[in-house]
Parts: sequence; C-alpha cells; structure tokens
Amino acid sequence: MILWFSRTAKRVLASSREENQAQAHSVVDMMYCKNLYTCAVLGALLLVLAPIHRVKGEEEGAPTEACATMTPGHPFDPQLLSSAPFKTEIPAGNSIPMGDTVKIELRAQNSLIPFKGFLVMAFDVKDYTKPIGTFKLPSDGKVINCLQGVGNAATHKWNNDKKLVTIDWIPPTSNYTGTAKFMTTYVHNISTFWVKTESIPVSSVADIPTANPSQPSVAVTQPTVANTPNSAPPPIHRPAVSCGLV
Repeated sequence: MILWFSRTAKRVLASSREENQAQAHSVVDMMYCKNLYTCAVLGALLLVLAPIHRVKGEEEGAPTEACATMTPGHPFDPQLLSSAPFKTEIPAGNSIPMGDTVKIELRAQNSLIPFKGFLVMAFDVKDYTKPIGTFKLPSDGKVINCLQGVGNAATHKWNNDKKLVTIDWIPPTSNYTGTAKFMTTYVHNISTFWVKTESIPVSSVADIPTANPSQPSVAVTQPTVANTPNSAPPPIHRPAVSCGLV
C-alpha cells in the first residue's frame, strides 16, 4: 500500500505539476497576448499623439528648422494660397522713404477665423533665398534668427487665437533702395495652414512721389488790340441856332 501510494502519489504529483506548468504557460501566453495588445494600443496612441506633441512643442513659436521652407512640421499638406483668410498688410503702401521703418500688419480677414501661429520674413524681390532686414518685437510674438541672420524673422510666442499682430521691420541698411516683399506662413490649426503668403511689394526710395504734384504757375497775358479806325469818324451834328427872326 505504501509503495502504491508512493507511486500513485508520484503520478498525482507529476500530473499536478504538468497541469500547473500548462496553466502557467497559458497564463504566460495570455499575459504575452495582452502585452502585445497593449503595445499595439500604445503604438497607435503614440502615432496619433506624435503630431500633437510636435505642435505642443511649437507653442513657443516656429523652430529655426522651419526657416528654410517656412513650412510647419505637421503631417498635412498646406492649403491653397488663394484661399488664405489672412493677409499681410502694409499701411504705408508701396513706397516708403529710404531708411524708414516699415510697419506691417498680420490680419485675419474674417473675425470668425483667427490664426494661432505665424512666421514672417522679408525678402528682396531679386533674391528669395535669404531674408533681409530685422524685426522689432511684435505686438504678440517674438523675434528669431533664421538662416545665419540676426533678428530677421518674427514668429508667435503662444498659440492663442490672433486676429491682428503688428510688427515693425527695419531695412537692411539706411541707404537701402530696393523692393521687398513679406512672406508669411499662417497656422489656423494642426491641419490647416498657408505657407508663404505674399504681401504687396514695398520700395524704399529717396523721394516719395506725391499723388497730385503742383504745377508751376504760368502767367497768361492777353494780347492788346490797337484801335485802328476802319472808316472816317461820323459827322458831328450841330443843333441849329435861332437868329431871332422867326
């Protein structure tokens, strides 16, 4: 009995050990499957959140890596420039006195559609590869260095809604007499943005042409006409004098 019990016990113990091992493997397999599922879910979340993280990282303005193309690092294509609801305006018009500061306005054309981010640079119309001039501190933003320049670009500082941002731009030299254009990238949200919208050209000139130039006064003289008689003077009629005889 003892021997049978011993053998039976061994068989029972062995069977129990095998079942435990099988159960353990099943638990491990289940845990492994759950981990794979968890990893898949986490991976999907990371893919979804990656762009959000990128945008969140740019809450303090466009990075200098974006200077070359002026394009946000968003996984979306830019909108057509013709559909941009934002405009870079120059109140002074197409001409400014040489050496003067240029005031520009980044403006939302529709009060219901604000922009959250922007990147603006000035280029000479003869060379769009290198930004020129320097910017003063924007009304809502900051100045950054682009393409080995100093203070030659302005961008947002916070991604709050904006309808108007004013910035002063200083020409590259005090005697600059070229023509510049302002290129601005506007960001409405992560998937909606416009790259390199153009302002009107503005020229720095030595003399500003006036709208209505004054004309020199010209003295007008009337010709004198000589009084030349065409005929003999009319006869003089004298009244008759009474002689007292009638």
